[in-house]
Amino acid sequence: MNIRKIAVVGGFAVGAAVTFAPLASADDLTTTVTSEIASANDAFQTDTFLTGNYADVIYHTGGFDTILAADAPVSGTTPLDSVLYGIDPVEAGPSAIPGAYDVSNGSLVEFDDAYNIEAYSQLNGGELAPAADLLGSSTTITAALATDSVSGAFTTFFDQGVDDLLGYFGIFPAT
Repeated sequence: MNIRKIAVVGGFAVGAAVTFAPLASADDLTTTVTSEIASANDAFQTDTFLTGNYADVIYHTGGFDTILAADAPVSGTTPLDSVLYGIDPVEAGPSAIPGAYDVSNGSLVEFDDAYNIEAYSQLNGGELAPAADLLGSSTTITAALATDSVSGAFTTFFDQGVDDLLGYFGIFPAT
């Protein structure tokens, strides 16, 4: 009877070691960032397919897929603009070069960066993530990292993501 108990406990120990070994050696978010980019690219490709712009997509291995500026809708009122930027794409401010980073008016990338800040902190003893593990615009990344704290950077990205998502639904702050 004791041998069976030891075998069961040993099995659990081996399972835990195999399951959690990657976390013990993970100190960067390379696979996470790669997955986030792939997810955004999939959403962007779906959006372009549904709006008839699929043939215009330029694929970037390891980066965000885009549409060349020459092929990009410029009016702000095309179906692609509405799918990417929401209810009022003109007010939301369409990009000159639409890309996977514009999905849901850019909120997807901002929420990914907020997640990356927290994940990196958890994996690295509370340290702030390097810019290489972040996806958003250089302006937002610089502002977030300038807070010099995990909570400040997370809040910067999360708040920007909420603002972008509100813009997608046509809710803009009064100025």
